Amino acid sequence: MAVLDVGSFAIRAVNESFQALAPESDLLGGIVFDWVHSDDRPCLQSLLSPAARTGKPLAREVRFGPRPDGPWRWMLCSSNLLPPEHEGSETLSLLNCVDIDAQKLRELEANERAHRWDYALVSSGLGVWDHDYRRGQFFYSQTWMTMRGYPAGGPRPFTSTEEWLQLVHPDDRDFVANAIERQKAGDSQYMNFEYRERHADGHWIWIECRGDAVSNFSDHSPARVVGTDRDITDRKNAEMLLSRTRQRLELALSTSRIGVFEYNPATGMVIADRRIGEIYGFEEKPETFDVSRLGAITDPDDRNRIRTTLQSLKPGDPPHSDEFKITREDDGTVRHIRALMTMRIDDEGQRNILGINWDVTEEVRLRQDLITAKQLAEARNFELDRAKSDIEQAVMHDYLTGLPNRRFLDDELSRRVEMMPASSSKLALMQIDIDDFKAVNDSYGHGTGDAVLQHTAQVLLSVSRHNDFVARVGGDEFAFISSYGNGSGSLEQVAKRMLLELSKPIELGEHRIRIGACVGIVTADACEDVSTGALMKNSDLALKRAKQQGRNRIAFYTPDLNNAVAANRTPADQLMQAVEQSDFIPFYQPQFDAKTLRLTGVETLARWRHADGSFGQPSEFIPLAETLNLMNMIDTSILSQATSDYRRWSELGLDPPGMSLNLSPRRLSDPALVSALEEFDLPAGKLTFELLESIFLDEPDDISAYNLKQLRRLGIGIDVDDFGTGYTSITGLLKVAPNGLKIARELILPLPQSPDQRAIVKSIVDIAKTLKIKVIAEGVETKRHAEIVTKLGCDVLQGYWLGRPMPASEFEKVLRRQTEPA
Repeated sequence: MAVLDVGSFAIRAVNESFQALAPESDLLGGIVFDWVHSDDRPCLQSLLSPAARTGKPLAREVRFGPRPDGPWRWMLCSSNLLPPEHEGSETLSLLNCVDIDAQKLRELEANERAHRWDYALVSSGLGVWDHDYRRGQFFYSQTWMTMRGYPAGGPRPFTSTEEWLQLVHPDDRDFVANAIERQKAGDSQYMNFEYRERHADGHWIWIECRGDAVSNFSDHSPARVVGTDRDITDRKNAEMLLSRTRQRLELALSTSRIGVFEYNPATGMVIADRRIGEIYGFEEKPETFDVSRLGAITDPDDRNRIRTTLQSLKPGDPPHSDEFKITREDDGTVRHIRALMTMRIDDEGQRNILGINWDVTEEVRLRQDLITAKQLAEARNFELDRAKSDIEQAVMHDYLTGLPNRRFLDDELSRRVEMMPASSSKLALMQIDIDDFKAVNDSYGHGTGDAVLQHTAQVLLSVSRHNDFVARVGGDEFAFISSYGNGSGSLEQVAKRMLLELSKPIELGEHRIRIGACVGIVTADACEDVSTGALMKNSDLALKRAKQQGRNRIAFYTPDLNNAVAANRTPADQLMQAVEQSDFIPFYQPQFDAKTLRLTGVETLARWRHADGSFGQPSEFIPLAETLNLMNMIDTSILSQATSDYRRWSELGLDPPGMSLNLSPRRLSDPALVSALEEFDLPAGKLTFELLESIFLDEPDDISAYNLKQLRRLGIGIDVDDFGTGYTSITGLLKVAPNGLKIARELILPLPQSPDQRAIVKSIVDIAKTLKIKVIAEGVETKRHAEIVTKLGCDVLQGYWLGRPMPASEFEKVLRRQTEPA
């Protein structure tokens, strides 16, 4: 206690306890504020003020101690006026102080802990909730509200637990309701769970709820449960992304049969997936095993090298690739393994080697076969040169007679036509056909027939002069290019000499044979159109006139022959004339992306343009063209026109899509295919050949296999046409790896009525997707067809519902509409 002068606040008397607040100081006579903490002076002054003396007694918490730095002690102070000793004496007040320092420090520490807890909760993003079931009070912190998108301090968007449950995701609602009841029952397994709740803006967020009982009823059930909520949406999204990525990685590893491992050099232990066990032939497919187990089956020649490689790996180095040979544990087979390895340091500072293995035995064998083939090739340079010469001979020459073939003839005739303006001599073409050659084959056999053809070739060569050109066109027909300068009489003399020499008897074994021939002659002077095609056509007309006149006849072309022959032309003649006159033109059928229906490709089809302006379908001419061996010429003509159209559209800025064309079986096995294609200015990466599935054999002939490889080198894609109607195996698809499968129209048409047919098509699509092959559905005749094949997974649609085959002018309109703004 201390007695104070009310007017001056001077200390008049103190007891021992008050003196102990400042034991080194003389308190009497001093101003009481000199021993009060500066922050508490206003508080003490208000207690001692006259206004505080009226009404109820007041108490204030004040810190006392020696100034300037204490130590300070907390006192609970009150003040009472003392009665005056006599009239006019000073007014005194008794200041009563109770030591509350220990309690005050505990209170301050508790407040500090509470503040720290509040700061921690806010910074951690935890929302606090407090369910007091005894008093029926429910508290939700500001963070709890804001994480759900509700304003802090605003009203709750629900008034009961049942109403709040309507904000929980329907799939989680029953679980959360049960979890709440289990929490009320004190089940520790439900004190921590996760669920989805609707955010104020409508999307779903993931909540991690943690709670525990802090007081209980008499039956030991929780009377109050306090807990926290955390927004774990980002974590759950990351987990789902990680899960999807892991699934994709697992699928990729499973499909590619790649095994993954982790090796700890310090412990010698390997952690691996089951594919590692499959690769090495470990029957039990262990997840963990000692590295010595691998060493036991690794080839001794490779073991030391691999050990040295592992020791040399350093963190941060690029992945190291290696190959080694093993003997599998289970079956003892020798396999070649490729490894890709890298060193990393884990969180505990341990060095670990991460890597992948896959079986490359077949690749090694193929590589060894290639090396062997190369070594064999290097040892046979002479044979290769001769083989190259033989190939060139086969491409440009007839295999039986050794004469130039039709292709060589066309090239030579074109060359001479180009040289005509600069040449002083004139150009003539003769076609020679052996009379009744079929009778020779029928009577004496094909061997004798071949001998007659060889004899004919020698006769024509013997008649030719140094600048003449002799070729076998095909069958029993030959061609003879001649230059002359003194009128057509000299040509007739050459032709007569041919017939004379051919009519002489031929001794062939036991047989003595006489043959004849007819000769058709055309001169450049007699033709309005001096071109290779026109000369060949007109010489053929002259030959037919000669054969109509009988055996051993000569006929010259005259313009009136065109009308005479046209009046009696056979279907074969009409087809050959159409080829010569370039009456086959390309039609274009658009292809569309199944999802967007945007133009994504176009198939080029051949159409026969008749004289009356109508167009013949492929079924009208392909069988006969195959028989007459004309498909190569038709294919070449269509390709030439199509590439010309493509360049024109590109120059117009119409951005044409990729173009596909059919490739006939005979054309695929043509040794001259690649060299012919190299002469075209093909649009890079925009051309695809479609091969009928019926010719897409698992074991193609050598020429076809070679051509397929060269097509890819030229940037030409390969699609399988009419898939599902032939017998291509999965092995065949893997070997050739086409870019696309075109499902046959016969499989697409019944889809709306046939669930079985849809199952078949779905199986084809699944196989193609597994092999990463594009799927094209042709025969999309209706909107229903389009919907079904799109749902089944087809990538591209083609059919009359989307677009019919059309000439170049009409397809150009389609391209222009495609480039217009939507």
